[in-house]
Amino acid sequence: MAKEFSPTEMRGKRIGGCEIVDVIGAGGMGTVYLATQLALNKKVALKILDSKWAVEPKNVENFLREARLAAKLEDEHIVAIYDVGSDQGFHYIVMQLAKGETLKDRLKRGALELEEALAHIEGAAKGLAVAHSHNITHRDIKPANLMIGDDGIVKILDFGLAKLDRKEEGSDDTTQFVGSVAYMAPEQSEYLRIDARTDVYALGITAFQALTGVLPFRGENNWELLVRHHCEEPLAPSVVNSEVPLTMSRVVLKMIAKDPAQRYETIEDVLTDLKLIRRHQLPAAEAPWGKRPLNPAPVDLQATRCDEVYRRGLRQQRDAFRAGKPVKPLREIMLGQGVTFKKSGDPALMPSNFLEFEVGSRRQTLAQVVARDYKFDQEKIVFAERFELKPRSDRLLLNIKGRKTLSIGDVQRLFDLLETLPLRNKAVAVALPPDYTAQGQDIRWIVDAYNLLDKRGCAFSVIVGSMENHTTFINLGIDSHIKLELELERTVSIELEQLVAKGENLPGSMASELGAAGQLPGAEKLTPSARAMVTQISELISTGDLTEAARVWRRLVSEGVDRASLVKLKPLRHELFEKLLAEGKEAFDQDDFPTATDRFNLLIDLDPGRYEGHYYKGLLLKHEGKLEYAQAFLTQAILAAPDEAELFYHRAIVRSRVNDLDGALRDLDMALDHNPRLTQAYYNRAKLHKRMGHDDLSRHDLKLYEKLKKEQERAASGSSNESGERPPAAKPAEKKK
Repeated sequence: MAKEFSPTEMRGKRIGGCEIVDVIGAGGMGTVYLATQLALNKKVALKILDSKWAVEPKNVENFLREARLAAKLEDEHIVAIYDVGSDQGFHYIVMQLAKGETLKDRLKRGALELEEALAHIEGAAKGLAVAHSHNITHRDIKPANLMIGDDGIVKILDFGLAKLDRKEEGSDDTTQFVGSVAYMAPEQSEYLRIDARTDVYALGITAFQALTGVLPFRGENNWELLVRHHCEEPLAPSVVNSEVPLTMSRVVLKMIAKDPAQRYETIEDVLTDLKLIRRHQLPAAEAPWGKRPLNPAPVDLQATRCDEVYRRGLRQQRDAFRAGKPVKPLREIMLGQGVTFKKSGDPALMPSNFLEFEVGSRRQTLAQVVARDYKFDQEKIVFAERFELKPRSDRLLLNIKGRKTLSIGDVQRLFDLLETLPLRNKAVAVALPPDYTAQGQDIRWIVDAYNLLDKRGCAFSVIVGSMENHTTFINLGIDSHIKLELELERTVSIELEQLVAKGENLPGSMASELGAAGQLPGAEKLTPSARAMVTQISELISTGDLTEAARVWRRLVSEGVDRASLVKLKPLRHELFEKLLAEGKEAFDQDDFPTATDRFNLLIDLDPGRYEGHYYKGLLLKHEGKLEYAQAFLTQAILAAPDEAELFYHRAIVRSRVNDLDGALRDLDMALDHNPRLTQAYYNRAKLHKRMGHDDLSRHDLKLYEKLKKEQERAASGSSNESGERPPAAKPAEKKK
């Protein structure tokens, strides 16, 4: 055995091919030094086993063996081990020098935001997953052993060092248990098996601290801490820090369950739930609130000698172990030996108590609001600022506020609300604002919200806010199970049209030219920010960037420009609409359906009172075989322009394809009422009569079709229009799938 030296005396010594430069830190089993690996002239971390552990050959053997096993682990979340050995009586490990700060140091500045905490805990879990795949358990996961690198990547320190000797047979001294008591799983301090779930527990305690800034269990000494780890149920992290969603609390509480069988079975299962939360989904961990409140009663240790209770329990376990009998968990033994729970005057908190609303100048819990039958639409949820409740006669409307995409925390709070709120009408609609741009991740939370409410026997729908979002959701297939609604301010658009006399549109590109010059009539009465947007829209139209111009227009409208001002801007909107329509028609004719879809979506958002956007969108959906939605958009077009024969004709085709033969027949009748020379309508009505068994009517329509067709062939107009009349402004060519 080597002579003992103080850490400062070790400077300059050469051990294992490394020269010690300085002390980095000291732990329970050894000291870590900054050193230079001489062969490569590389800075490394050199850990040397303390002499108090090195006196036992078994400890040295375990130290070297487990360090060699850990050296096989290769992952960005694990500090690499370069060398292991003994030199001059010193037993050492040469490791990668991790730069950054430990999670322990980071927590000195307070609790972490949800997304930061998730990133660090998930990184540690990934490293543990690699270790567990090699049957290596760390046994000492804690903030001090998680290094946050300068690149933000978490690395686990001290693999292979956490457990040197389980316990000497017959010993009941806690100094034989290696690990930090504040993070130690119950089975680590008793005669029970240690496995990967031990690391799950320690990571769960670490996650609790990262999210709240405090530990779930605190005591005046290690004995008290041990008793609390074994007997006391922790508070939900959400109670300690209301910014933590209840769904995240469920994950943490499952990680730190007393019984290993109640925890996640593997660290991969933990990773799955963490990834679900990060991906805007509902974690699989079930809500434990039916079995325990958010604030369970703490143990009462005021008159308890925790060291004696622990030693007695451990001796009882030891005797059973030696006799080959089943070993009871210490929790059961301690509770049978006088450990009791405090009687608190505080009521048991459940999620319905936890959510708060502003009622006048005071805050009240959801339970109080419901008990007093306050109207929800008069309250603001304090718990989730992105959401606003609006009860309607048929359903509860949940408005999302703001154009910013929902964050991880926002989504988890939404799940909390949907799981907790009383649903009187058994129907919920989540409404996206018009300027919210749906992302792929939104699909995930919408599907999970649907499943969550379905379990509660509640219908669910999404008000998508804009045509862009509607298309996004349809393209991603969300409409197969979830009802999508499009609530457009059509009445506002029609009212604006009526306020402006016909002929007020400016010719050609005059509106955009005047707007770009700051001379558009009516613009002078706008706010400075609105005038700037008008100028920007005008310039974008002039340069041909119509898509961006339409999006700036949407922002202009969403910022609360009054109707009278919008009326003055009608010429600019009209010019933008006509140019978008021309681009969309050209793309449609060239089978460039993505571009056409984008332009027609913008048309509907820009002016939902005009029929062209709805009409073309319906034809696109018909082409894609999405007949239910095609019919809905064609119906919207008919409402906007009930005299256009082509609209009824195309809706008839859609209805016939979904076997609504009576509806299709009515539409063809309407089409011919509006335009008796719509040749193809006679042909399709003849086919429809044939399907319905009306042979005489079918033959009659075929004769009319042949007659009109011959007349058109004789006509000298050269028009390719099937009806022989001027088509409506938005009539496209029929597309074949």
